[in-house]
Amino acid sequence: MSSLEERSVIGCLLMDNGQIRKIYDILKPEMFSDPLMRDIYREIVKAYDIGQPSNLVTITQAVECDTFPREHIGQVLKECVLLPITSGEISSCAASLVKEYRARELKRLVSNMQITAAGVNTQIADLLRGLEALKKNEKGRTRKLSAIVGEYQDQYFKEQTEDKLYTGFSKLDDITGGLEGGDMIVIGARPGVGKSAFISQIILEMAKKGKRIGFYNLEMSDKQVYERFLSNRSGIRMNRIRRAKRFLGDEQDRFQKANEALGKMDILISSGAKSVSEIRNECRHQELDCIIIDYLQLVKADIRYQSRASEVGAISKAIKALAMELNIPIIALSQLNRVSEIRETKEPTMGELREAGDIEQDASIIILLWNLDTEDISRKGLKVDKNRQGELGKIVYRFDGGEMKFIETDEEAKSSGEFKRAPAKTPFD
Repeated sequence: MSSLEERSVIGCLLMDNGQIRKIYDILKPEMFSDPLMRDIYREIVKAYDIGQPSNLVTITQAVECDTFPREHIGQVLKECVLLPITSGEISSCAASLVKEYRARELKRLVSNMQITAAGVNTQIADLLRGLEALKKNEKGRTRKLSAIVGEYQDQYFKEQTEDKLYTGFSKLDDITGGLEGGDMIVIGARPGVGKSAFISQIILEMAKKGKRIGFYNLEMSDKQVYERFLSNRSGIRMNRIRRAKRFLGDEQDRFQKANEALGKMDILISSGAKSVSEIRNECRHQELDCIIIDYLQLVKADIRYQSRASEVGAISKAIKALAMELNIPIIALSQLNRVSEIRETKEPTMGELREAGDIEQDASIIILLWNLDTEDISRKGLKVDKNRQGELGKIVYRFDGGEMKFIETDEEAKSSGEFKRAPAKTPFD
């Protein structure tokens, strides 16, 4: 059963969404004792983070599930709204909820302590760390190795059940082993090679599998992103989508089916310049499975630096820290400098990432794309140049620029910069 304070806070926020500014930094969803109130508050915070309003209809739709049927949610929300609370009282109600949460957590900390004479010093230290984190409304981050061993040791040498993220490109997924929480993945290429199209295809593959993706698109309009997704999904070439005045053949059916599929995908798109702190504020309550940033050099710095290299380095470290905080992979696209264009093979290295020093160090995986053939730019080379938890490797793709689609081929690398053509025809031959 929810407390009067919990219902009062929810009622006040539904009557005036703007009141959340008074309690946003002190009251967190996990501080609600009632599961339904917790979910309702989480949805209100999510909506606030992305600038959307919250009302009885939107919150009911967001929270409805087998555990909480629509009728029950509607009745609870109406009761909350009818409570006689003023906007001036919301801060005191929130402060009461914080105190109640701390009291519950303190009882849990003490009750879970197994006190022994032999280990009393360690137990006191653990308790003090927990109390200090509780005082700051944070979770303790220091853990004993024995606890980590106990959590993970049974996950190895067996059928893997861990829900990793995969790109949808089988050869690339074999090399990386999947993307894990806390990973910062950098995809680098020169302008015009197709890195935005490549990441668009990865986004669609992840979303098809039910993943919730946050796409920070810093160089294209929403319309341009939609056109790329639509072309990839429908198989209708980009110039047809942008210029055609009427459908030909089965285009109308493909167009409608593609739009229906895209409409069901859980992709949040944010266009325009953003800083990492702005991205963090928008994402921290969205329960995303992955964040995509296109591209790293367009992210704004939160403070001014003396050099561009220092600025990009700070942005890189902030992105890595965000991946660790949210425990999800973040894929950041990056520009390359011109050095690779001087080579005969055009094959880049991770040292050619613009302002590369910190990016090289912070990234868990670095993937590079380039044109293999100056005459046939549909042939693309991809190499995993850094893989902190796995192998390195190279893959050859065919890229259909009309449909914004990459296809893995059977061509194999013979040596650095050289690829051996497979005898079989590719889908675009």
